Amino acid sequence: MFEHPLPSTIKPLKLARQQGKLKGFMPLTQLPALLADGSEPEGRVEADLQLEMQGRWPVLHGVANASLKMQCQRCLDAVVVPLHADISLGFVQSEEALEQLPENLEPFLLEEEEIPLADVLEQELILALPIVAYHPECQHAPYESGEEVTETADEKPNPFKVLEQLKGNVKKSDP
Repeated sequence: MFEHPLPSTIKPLKLARQQGKLKGFMPLTQLPALLADGSEPEGRVEADLQLEMQGRWPVLHGVANASLKMQCQRCLDAVVVPLHADISLGFVQSEEALEQLPENLEPFLLEEEEIPLADVLEQELILALPIVAYHPECQHAPYESGEEVTETADEKPNPFKVLEQLKGNVKKSDP
């Protein structure tokens, strides 16, 4: 389905004027911040993106999908986490223009004419990361399962019993 590699950089204004479409893949090794938590750099990001002019705003719409191998926080084994990001970005060239951008678009401030596509995909996929990665079938730890731990008082002798006996002896000896 996604047979062609995505370009490393794009010119959003130029592509939006030309109604550009980008459909392809990018190796996860090009997204170092996404892999910063110790995820394995295996796999790729697949994206289907379209740039167009919406009024006077160049916009980027599309989806990005990836499968990230992370560490399960319950059993500490590897777990594959599917990531899906719906992308709706509006490109602006000044901070004043940020306020005028339609609310259905996330702002992206263009500081240069050409931007790394990996940075855009990486930011969107980081927002799609789960708070905690885990296998759905993993068992909860006992402290999370709701089972109450019961201790009986008969198991351990009360260390203050001896003091109680001494206290009784002191009262009897007082005139």
